[in-house]
Amino acid sequence: MSSPAATNSGSSTHSKHPYKEPKQIEGLKNFRALLGPDNEKFDDGELMRFLVARSYDLPGAKAQLLASLEWRKANNVDDLPIPGPNNSNGVMYGVRGWHSVPDANIEAGHPNVPEHAMRLQNYMGGSCLHKWDKAGRPIYIERMGQHNVKGLAKHVTTPELVDYHIRCTEFVHNTIMPECEERFGSEDKVIDKETVIFDCTGMGFHQLHMDGLNMLRSLTDMDQKAYPERLGKLFIVNSPYVFVKVYSMIKKWLDPGVIEKIHILGKDYKNILLDHIDPENLPDFLGGECTCSHMPGGCVPSVIMKNIKPVEKAAPANNLLAVPTYLRPRSSSAASASSIMDYVMPGKPKDGIFQMFSAMAHDKECEYEIVVADEDVEHEPEVVIKFRVKGIRAACTGLNFTVARFEFGEKADHGTIVVPTKFYSLSECPESGDGIEVKFRAKAAGLYVLSWKPESQRGLVQMEYGVTVDGILGEGDADSM
Repeated sequence: MSSPAATNSGSSTHSKHPYKEPKQIEGLKNFRALLGPDNEKFDDGELMRFLVARSYDLPGAKAQLLASLEWRKANNVDDLPIPGPNNSNGVMYGVRGWHSVPDANIEAGHPNVPEHAMRLQNYMGGSCLHKWDKAGRPIYIERMGQHNVKGLAKHVTTPELVDYHIRCTEFVHNTIMPECEERFGSEDKVIDKETVIFDCTGMGFHQLHMDGLNMLRSLTDMDQKAYPERLGKLFIVNSPYVFVKVYSMIKKWLDPGVIEKIHILGKDYKNILLDHIDPENLPDFLGGECTCSHMPGGCVPSVIMKNIKPVEKAAPANNLLAVPTYLRPRSSSAASASSIMDYVMPGKPKDGIFQMFSAMAHDKECEYEIVVADEDVEHEPEVVIKFRVKGIRAACTGLNFTVARFEFGEKADHGTIVVPTKFYSLSECPESGDGIEVKFRAKAAGLYVLSWKPESQRGLVQMEYGVTVDGILGEGDADSM
């Protein structure tokens, strides 16, 4: 994420693209002053994305920037093997039209292609990073209307989908966008965003699957918090009535700045796309002239549409997630998107408790995910959950918490691991001390869900919350989280 150093704290010069508006120059100057000596780690383009995402709220931009850096460090994002001109790493989806990576489809056996990346291709409608628009931005096309949402939710876990999405995103930002800069950039044109086309052809009510929508929310939450201002435009074409219903839910998850970039189109979309994309760079099924006939699957390969064969399983040696064991707020939780700090664990732990959650409203479940990887369960590690009230932010007539349940991934339909449940009154959750503690043994790999909610009808509460996994993230390693 770090970029070439700026020349000084008052600089307004991106390496190739100086910002000229007075608001931009002043915003960058003040942002660098707020960051202190650390400002030299970032170029203007990177800082500007966080400034714009937070509407020039300097403390908010700083909090989001630092949280994203902590997230990258905790999840080893910068160490991920991505395709590039100087390696043989396999692509995660179809790629067409680039110099830095030859035209290719995702295939088993290619270096550093995880098994879950192969598996999910059988449930996705098809996707491709397909050439560029008139502004020089890379175009990502996804046949959203062809997704087998139920199959995806059943056979691919949220951590696997998140891992796949991170790898794809890092590939675009670190391999493709630098090529766009070299080929199409100029002093007055920075290329750090992508154009996205979602084709809803075939979409129906059968795709209204809550687990699948929760997976989508997990991705949108991550993109907005860790990758702000990377979207140029999103065109949603062939959108049927059912999409209006879906979008009414999705819209609640999105920042206003993201919503402004979304263009929902019906079947009369071709001229609009051609206003932004040259016909030779737009697939013919979207109104352009390109067929990519030299590649299996054409412009957008799709197992479900049967223009390519089902993908084979990759060797299990490549099946490690980018974040094999971690803790985070669950995207399906109604309260989990209240602040940027919900997504990462800021700072060092205090008394073994290192996760802050805020703004827990009445009757809204708060859920956290604990992912335990295959290689971590040989000795059935002990998971210790600790939580305590940090402070009341409004009057409460009475507040109870309950540790509701744990369940894991693909086995959730076949059984639930029940932890003894007890209600704790406010007086039993002190603001200091060891807090409340619950333990269990992780006897299988997968996704565990911790869920609770306050019972008060009034007021908001802050909680400190922590987890240690014996042999994985013990107290001695907690500050790495």
